[in-house]
Amino acid sequence: MADDDRMTRQQYRQQQSQPESAPADEPQSDEPEEDSSSESSRRAYAAQTARTLEDEKSKRLGRKLNWVILGLVLAIVIVFLILFLTP
Repeated sequence: MADDDRMTRQQYRQQQSQPESAPADEPQSDEPEEDSSSESSRRAYAAQTARTLEDEKSKRLGRKLNWVILGLVLAIVIVFLILFLTP
């Protein structure tokens, strides 16, 4: 009898991932479905906003790094000019 109750990890995960059915005494309403759809749309909006912010931050950081690289190259050129042109 104990062997009948055993299940593999995969079966357990599938059982946990399946939505549990509502008891027969409780009336089913449309409100939870609307809440879940609005919740999923909120999550999608939040994810999209997070991605947009991340892209903007990456672009700003890229511009700053480009200016830093340009400044370093100019500084190196100036140092070489000073070293080679001074007697």
